[in-house]
Parts: sequence; structure tokens; C-alpha cells
Amino acid sequence: MKARSALLKLFKESREWRDFFRSCCETSAFRLRSQERQFRKELEERGNEILADEVEDALLGLARELMPNAPAAQWDPEWADRLCKDALARLATAYAGLSAEEQSAVDLSTQGAFDERICAAGRNNDPAAFRAALRCWEREGLEAMQSARVRGGAA
Repeated sequence: MKARSALLKLFKESREWRDFFRSCCETSAFRLRSQERQFRKELEERGNEILADEVEDALLGLARELMPNAPAAQWDPEWADRLCKDALARLATAYAGLSAEEQSAVDLSTQGAFDERICAAGRNNDPAAFRAALRCWEREGLEAMQSARVRGGAA
């Protein structure tokens, strides 16, 4: 919410930034996301230290709220695919670091609790909820692997 509030204040105070946001939204979600760094830098100069993902999520959310028919307000399957691939790559790396015994002990069933949240966020065009659910899904997988490692080390 901090990022959203800071961006709204920026748009209220600066026609230039408001027009830049509008231009990005009218181009594509990729264009808007690719300019996250510029928005974040401006927010930092105004005393707002906000994480990149939070600024990106806020920009996408504001595009949906303020310009619902603009290309940037539409669900971006390539973005979602990239986030999923990144999460899977991190899980694969962690899994590869386990012994064969530990790998066979991994129980990923706890991830299932987040599957519907991920899908619902996609259906609802809610990038922030999608990212949050995917992070929880990944964390559950990593914790399952850590548990298997602890159990395997105790055997």
C-alpha cells in the first residue's frame, strides 16, 4: 500500500510523471514494468524507499484501476510465465542439492494450498496477489526440501 500511495502522490504532484504513466499504460504492460526502475528512483528521491516488486505491483494495480482499458491493465501471461519459471528454477536448484534419499523424502503436498490462490489471482487479473501466492507456493516447496534434508540427515 505504501507504493500505491507514493505513486498516487507523485501523479498528483507531477503532470510529467502522470503523463509518463499514462504513456506507459497505453503502450503495454511490459513497457510499464520496464519503467519500474525510473518510478522507483523518483520515489526514492522523494524519500520513499520501496522494493522493486512493490513498485511494479503498484504500477500494474494502478493501471487496472485508473486505465482499465489500456494494454498495461490486461493480464500479461508472459510476465506470469517468467515468474513461474523463476520459482521453478529455484526449486529445481534446491532439489538438485539433495541426496537421492532426501529427494525421495520430499513431500510437496503442502504447495497445493496455494495452487488455487495462484489461479484465482490470474483469473482476477491481480498481479500482486499472483506474486504473493507464488512466493508462498515456492516457500512451501523450499521448506519441504529443508524438512527432507533434516530428516535425511537424522537417518
